Amino acid sequence: TEKFVPYLAESFESADGQNWTLKLRERVTFSDGTPFDAAAVAFNWDRIKNPQTLSPSARATDGMTWRVVDPRTVSVTLESPNYQLPWQLVKGLGAIGSPTAIEAAGTEVGSKPVGAGPFVLAKWTRNSQMELTRNPTYFEAGLPYLDGLTTKVINSDDQRLNALRSGEIDIDTSMLTKDAETVADEGAFDVYDTPLVGGNGVMFNFEDPAIQDQSLRQAILHAIDGAQIVDAVFPGGSQADSFLNSDGSSDAAYPELDLKEAQRLFDDYLKRTGKTGETISLMTYAGFPVMEQTSQLLQAQLQQIKGLTLQLDPLDAPTLLQRKRQGEYQIMATSNISADLDTLYDLFHSKGSLNTMGYSNPKVDEALQITRTSENPDEVTKAYQVVNDELSKDAPFRIWQHNSGYLFADDRVQGISIVPTGAGPAWDWEQAWLDD
Repeated sequence: TEKFVPYLAESFESADGQNWTLKLRERVTFSDGTPFDAAAVAFNWDRIKNPQTLSPSARATDGMTWRVVDPRTVSVTLESPNYQLPWQLVKGLGAIGSPTAIEAAGTEVGSKPVGAGPFVLAKWTRNSQMELTRNPTYFEAGLPYLDGLTTKVINSDDQRLNALRSGEIDIDTSMLTKDAETVADEGAFDVYDTPLVGGNGVMFNFEDPAIQDQSLRQAILHAIDGAQIVDAVFPGGSQADSFLNSDGSSDAAYPELDLKEAQRLFDDYLKRTGKTGETISLMTYAGFPVMEQTSQLLQAQLQQIKGLTLQLDPLDAPTLLQRKRQGEYQIMATSNISADLDTLYDLFHSKGSLNTMGYSNPKVDEALQITRTSENPDEVTKAYQVVNDELSKDAPFRIWQHNSGYLFADDRVQGISIVPTGAGPAWDWEQAWLDD
């Protein structure tokens, strides 16, 4: 069971899962000196909910209303109980910016963030690096310990690891088990890790006319050799046989590798549609070696099906994410990770805030609803087993391995703590310091 630790809020509580009270800390300000109060929270949530904002978190506000009770209190009411609602405060609804700064920035708000955290943005060169400096008005006296923090964009895992070894950087993040094992064997750096939900894989767009066809989807799934991808791209990892790590209590399993069955299903698809062949597009991130290598392997695997062509469509991250949100893809090579199971609702419920696949399964919807409305841990566990069974059978998001998030740090870096979020692990630098 996850325990939520107060941070900028003192508490977020409910007696019935439907009516919640958010109580904020006293005397907290944004880094621009304006108050971090209930009105600021309501302003941000109103902005997220506004369709014109195009916020990816907008659907998280469906069935949710709020009102300011006093400067430190926000009352939240849901259409139905949701005991997992606190997770939304470590996802999109927890990103509260200064209303004054947001209004002043206008259309440039995305490049001029002003929050109430331990650091403030000093300089940002997109796709290169971000420089943060200590927030002198941070509410925790004496924190942060660091005067500044610089994050660099290095897409290649090998280049990042070499930068760590050379002293160019003090910390490296990775999801590659082989790198974690290598760093641990070398013994020169500390290794932090946390298990995650999800991983690297391919996501299907169920609203695409071709992908809607079950025979075509199943043909593709039967042609995927997950073990080959793991061995070639993620050495040291173990192949995922089902969407969630199974404890052996269920028979959840992805469609097995079977090229004869793949060809039979594809031929059936061609016969029913009157086509002589099919070309499917695989959208993927450009410039990321792991994604590029995976996509090339997948292309070779699927084109063993006679008559099927897989066309690679590499895109820069902003373009890919925009097309993902708009559902303008057929298959996408991507990574979806989280530190909490509740993200499965966002991803796979037919009304989930992150469901860009158009995936809809009544059994999944019913089970995911139970995970939010039930206070019975056994009932919730059984519901997630149903979810795993269905997601493994349908494979709307077929992953290769069950990921862990790793952080490698020079032993001078102390005080790091892992914070689970809906986007995977985050690393809290508030109490980090350099032991020189």
